[in-house]
Amino acid sequence: MLTTPVQIRFSDVDSFGHVNNSVYWSYFDVGRMDYLHKLFSDDFELRDETVILVHAEADYKVQTRLKDAIDVHTCVVGVGERSIKMRQEIVNTRTGAVHVSSNSVLSGFSRVTQKSIPIKPEWKSRIEQLEQA
Repeated sequence: MLTTPVQIRFSDVDSFGHVNNSVYWSYFDVGRMDYLHKLFSDDFELRDETVILVHAEADYKVQTRLKDAIDVHTCVVGVGERSIKMRQEIVNTRTGAVHVSSNSVLSGFSRVTQKSIPIKPEWKSRIEQLEQA
């Protein structure tokens, strides 16, 4: 599991005083990109063979407020022939409470052919290393 700190911005908070539901997706993106940069190295955005997000769902459990301190916890929970299943949680660093959880699926993808590709063995190996760290 990888832990990524996230700073809550004033613009993230709605008129109810909590982080707007749509903003959590950007927090999950920050955690996912952190994980993928560690998986692929710093040239992630330039690779011809990569992964793309093809499915995401979230469960909202606890409101997050402007002064809360949060991290995004990201881990891979499964690797298939052409897909990677990822689990993420937005966690209050002071209380340990999970505010929002997400399950997502990433697909192997070729930027050249614009089609799905198998998950590379070296990616699987690197995921195993990251999950054991």
